[in-house]
Amino acid sequence: MVKKASNEVPVSPIYFNVAEYCLFGIILGVIIGIIVYYNVINKKYKTVAGFLFGGKNMSVISICLALTSSHLTSITLLGVPVEIYLRGTQYWASALSLVIVTFLTAVIYLPVFHKLQLSSSFEYLEIRFSTHTRTIAAVLFVLSKLMLLPIVPYVPLMAFRLVTNPLAARITAVLCVACSTFCAIGGLRAIVALGIVTTFLALAGTALPSGLALLPMGFKRMWDIADLGGRLVLYDPDPELAHHTSFFAVTLALSTNWLWKTALSQSTLQKLLAVPTIREARLCLSVSCVGVILMKLLSCFLGLALYAWFAGCDPLLTGQIKKHEQLVPHFLNSLASMFPGICGIFIMSIFSATTGCIASLINSIAGVLFEEFIRPWMPQSARESDCCKIMKLLCVLVGVYCGLVLWFAKELDRLQHVASGVTGVTAGTLLGLFTLGIVFSRANCSGALSGCLLSLILCGWLLIGAENALATGALTFQGKPLAISGCGKPNFMPALVNVTKILPNAANQLPTKRLQSLFRISFTYCPFAGAVSVLIIGVLMSYLTGKSKSDSMNPDVFCPLTQSILHKSQLRSPTASFEVRPPNTPEVYLALDEALKHLKEIIDR
Repeated sequence: MVKKASNEVPVSPIYFNVAEYCLFGIILGVIIGIIVYYNVINKKYKTVAGFLFGGKNMSVISICLALTSSHLTSITLLGVPVEIYLRGTQYWASALSLVIVTFLTAVIYLPVFHKLQLSSSFEYLEIRFSTHTRTIAAVLFVLSKLMLLPIVPYVPLMAFRLVTNPLAARITAVLCVACSTFCAIGGLRAIVALGIVTTFLALAGTALPSGLALLPMGFKRMWDIADLGGRLVLYDPDPELAHHTSFFAVTLALSTNWLWKTALSQSTLQKLLAVPTIREARLCLSVSCVGVILMKLLSCFLGLALYAWFAGCDPLLTGQIKKHEQLVPHFLNSLASMFPGICGIFIMSIFSATTGCIASLINSIAGVLFEEFIRPWMPQSARESDCCKIMKLLCVLVGVYCGLVLWFAKELDRLQHVASGVTGVTAGTLLGLFTLGIVFSRANCSGALSGCLLSLILCGWLLIGAENALATGALTFQGKPLAISGCGKPNFMPALVNVTKILPNAANQLPTKRLQSLFRISFTYCPFAGAVSVLIIGVLMSYLTGKSKSDSMNPDVFCPLTQSILHKSQLRSPTASFEVRPPNTPEVYLALDEALKHLKEIIDR
C-alpha cells in the first residue's frame, strides 16, 4: 500500500457568500412557486389521468426537457466525472447506448403502450399473461424503488457533508425530500415544470466548472495530461467480466438498464403518454436523447478537467478527502478560490436535480401503489377526485418514509451498493418480462412466471456472491493508476514525466480463485443477465407448456413487427378464410336468396 502524504492539505468548508445565498433563495423560491401553483391555484386536473398524465395534452418542449432531466440525477453530476477520473473516457460509449435505447423504445415499446393507454404499465402484464404476473412485477417494482429512494438524496449528502456543516447538509437533504414530496403531490405537470428548471441548472452546473478549470491550463495541456495518464480511452474491448467500464459493459449493460428506464418504467411512460399523438412522443424521445448525450459528454469533459487538476496529487491518497465521491466538491472548493460563486451554482444544480428525481420517483411509486393494490378493492362508483386524493396521500407517506430514513440512518454506504444491485436485478427481470410479452407471440403465462422466478434466483445468487467477494476483498474493480508525485507543486502543473511512475493497476489485484469466477461478473451486467435469462427460459417453457392464445388476444399487445409476422402467418395458414378458389354460382345465389328472405321477415315484423 502507498502511504498517504504526510503534508496533508487542510480543506476549508464550502460556505455560501451573500450572492450565492440570494441565488439559492431564488431557486428555492421558484420550486416553492411551482408547488403553490399546482397545489393551490391550478386545481384543474383532479382526476387520475390529470394527476398521472397531466391531462394528456402537454406540450412537446416541456416533455422533452422533463425527459432530459430524468437522466440528470446526482449520479450523473457527481459520479460520472469520478468514473472518468478513475477509469478513463470509455464511458463516452453511453452515447451509443442512448441512441440504441431510443430507437428500440420508439419502434418496439412505445407503439404498444400508446395504443393501450394504460394508467399503470403493469396492467399490460395482466392483459397479456395473468393477474399473478402483474402482481409479482408490481411488488418487485415497488420494493426496488423504495430501497433506491433514500439513496438518491444520500449521494449528494455523502459528497458534501465533510466539506460543509454536517447538520446543514442533512437539513438541506431533508428539505430536498420535502420539496420533492410536495411537487409529487402537484402531479405530473408540477414534476415537468421542475424538470425544466433542473435541465438548465444542470447544464450550468456542469459546463461552468469544467470551462473555468481550463482557463489556468488550456485545453491542450489538459488533453496531454489525460493522454499521459491513460485516461483517453476510445475503445476498450477487455473481455474481463469484472471490468465494468469496458466497451461491452458500457454498451450492453447500460443499454439494458436504460431500456427499462426509458421504455417501460412508470415515470417515463407517464411523460410519453402525456402528449396527444405517438408522433409527438417519438419526437420527445429523439430530442431528449440529444439532450442527455450532451449532458453525459459534459460530465465526461468535467472528469478530464478533474484529472488534469489532480493528476500528480490524488486527494484521496493525500488524505484531503475520505472517498472519491467527494472529489467534485473538493475540486470546486479549490476552484472557488479563483472563481467565487462556482460552488453555489453546482450545489444548486445538485439540489434541483435531486429534487426532480425524487419527485418523479414518489409520483410513480404512488401511482403504482394505487393502481395495483388499492383501486382493485375500491367500488366502481368511486369518484375520480377521491382517487386523486388517495394518490396524493400516498405521495405524502412515501415522502415521509424517505425523509425518516435519510435523517435517522447513520450510514447508508453499504445500503447504497445493495440498493443499486437490487434495482439492476429487478430492472433486468422486468425488462425481460415485458419484452417476452411484447415481442414473442407464443409466450404464455407459464413461461413468463417461470422465467421471472428463475431470473430472480440466478441474478440474486450472482449479486450475493459478488457482494461477498467485495466484502472479503476477493473482488476489486479495475482502475487507472493514481499518483502523488506532484504534491506540493502548483495545480494543473504536474511533473508530466512522473505521471507514469505511479501506483500499480488495480487490475492486477483481480481474484484468480476458480470457485469465485462467476462472482467476478460486474454489477453492471446484472440487468443484462436478468433480461436474457427471462427471455430464454420464458420462450422454452412456453413451447413446452403449449402456445398462447394469440389469435383471441387484442393485437395491440404486440409490437408492430410481431403483428406483421402474425398477419403473414395467418395469410399462409391452410385453415385461413382467405383461401383463393373459383366461386360456385349456385351456392352464391342460394346464399343471396336466404339473405333476402331473412331481410323480408325482419321488415314484415
